Amino acid sequence: MSNFKGKINTFWPSFIGEFQNENHTLIKKDLLNFFKNYEKENPKGNEQLHDESYVGNYNLYQSDYDLHTAGNETIKTLFGYIGKCIYETIKIANQKQIEKIEDKTKKLNVRFNESWFIRYNKEGFIFPHAHSNCSWCCLYYVQIGEDASIKNGSTYFMRPYQGSQNKNDFGSQYLEDENRIFTPKEGKLLVWPSHLIHGSHPYKGEKNRTIISINSSINLI
Repeated sequence: MSNFKGKINTFWPSFIGEFQNENHTLIKKDLLNFFKNYEKENPKGNEQLHDESYVGNYNLYQSDYDLHTAGNETIKTLFGYIGKCIYETIKIANQKQIEKIEDKTKKLNVRFNESWFIRYNKEGFIFPHAHSNCSWCCLYYVQIGEDASIKNGSTYFMRPYQGSQNKNDFGSQYLEDENRIFTPKEGKLLVWPSHLIHGSHPYKGEKNRTIISINSSINLI
């Protein structure tokens, strides 16, 4: 019988929520029509696209950061779904902290700080980056071709810790993977903590890769 007594603690894990909207086919056309009309009314897009000193993106159109305030009913419905997915993710990530809350009448409230859509032209992409002014970020795939794959239009997250420098030392092999890559799919939603550095592989298909990005914060009310 073993005399070993102890426990393994997991501090600062990286949580990434992955959800699939089963109703996406019902809202896709309305979303794309809204984006198309938005571009007609705002052909220059977000001012960041015209900042000559900014080099964080390539060959794309980006809206302003207030998509969540649009009066469009389809967008309202989608953001309701996204809010619930964020809630489910943070409920798991903050489970221990939630258990410590003495006032059980307090509820978690998801607040959208910023949201925007991006239409990538062929082979467009965004360099690795992290978001500020929020605690949780989201990406929702509105449109991408069926030829999308793990390295064609996918989203990747970079390892937040330094990996092993000694290939003969098996002790830190759990840090060997330099990134996690998610295969894109229409209707897929990813939710992650804002400190994670992420980016996108260029998409070489014929359709435009269209996504919605969201920065959110969580309040106790």
